[in-house]
Amino acid sequence: MRKNVLSWGLISLIAILAACNSAPKGYTVTGPLPDSTFNGKTIYIMDVDKGVILDSTVVDGTEFTFEGQVDTAIVAGVSLDGQNTQLIFVLERGKTVIADNGNSSGTPLNEELGCIITSMDSLDNAYYAAYEKYEGSREEWAGVCETEWVPRFKQQVIEAYQTHKNDPVGYVLTQFMTVMNTDEQLDLMNGFGPWLLSTKRVSTMKETLEAQKTTSVGQLYVDIKGTDINGNPVSLSDYVGKGNYVLVDMWASWCGPCKREIPNLANLYNLYKDKGLTVLGIYVWDKIENLAPAMEAEKITWPQIIDSNETATKLYGVQGIPCIMLIGPDGTILDRTNLRGANMQPMVEKYMFGK
Repeated sequence: MRKNVLSWGLISLIAILAACNSAPKGYTVTGPLPDSTFNGKTIYIMDVDKGVILDSTVVDGTEFTFEGQVDTAIVAGVSLDGQNTQLIFVLERGKTVIADNGNSSGTPLNEELGCIITSMDSLDNAYYAAYEKYEGSREEWAGVCETEWVPRFKQQVIEAYQTHKNDPVGYVLTQFMTVMNTDEQLDLMNGFGPWLLSTKRVSTMKETLEAQKTTSVGQLYVDIKGTDINGNPVSLSDYVGKGNYVLVDMWASWCGPCKREIPNLANLYNLYKDKGLTVLGIYVWDKIENLAPAMEAEKITWPQIIDSNETATKLYGVQGIPCIMLIGPDGTILDRTNLRGANMQPMVEKYMFGK
């Protein structure tokens, strides 16, 4: 009799475990589109981090419904063309409803993300309301913003990460981390879990931040190797440490803002090329054959390093161009944030002549 009780108990345990392992993995995602442009057309769910299609469905009027299965929660987006993503949400088990404002609800992580976004929007609205009422100067407001509002935004991000250091909500929250400086962002990332750190977005962010820290003001320059316009090997170290200040400009021929800075660079080149200033272009994110015509069109006469290995921007954590830096005679990076437009000449003269 005892043996039978044990047998039935074992059978029951196996049945319970089987039931747990066969828990529903299904998801349903529903939502509206702005108009009927895509009626009858196929749209997609994409894995935002990997950029791959996960599911597809046909639009009915202005509504869509996806149904499928998912093992673990994923940061996803609705894609109208199978490439670009809109309506970002967490794809997880259960029914997710995407509202016409893009907010998602109905499943645990989407509900939590919605609450966090609502809270951040509330602080955002309070900030702009305070700005509209402020009667001081723009410079005074900048001080108020730095001492009163930025800390509040930072604290909000830190608090949101307390329970989302290794999940899709934490992935989405990375867009708000830019309110922090480089060290603060890296400190926060050091507390991330293995899944979040392994994502393409976060690993790239961390790599960029670490490069920015390594090449921040006060640090020694990092060498850049490439070729000159004639195809000969050339390096940043061929110019830095030779007794001159070196004004480095990372640019491309297709970049409008880069072209707008060229007259400022030319002005400094003509003023101080014989007084201790070297101007040097680092040609990035462009085709080599475009360099010579661009130099002729823009009347560029200073030397260029072609970033033939596509490493210059990675080494310096550059996310946008032009990126203009001033490097001192000893190789120390003196400035890499204020050298644009009307600021360029006084900043260079400040370091070179103490003006």
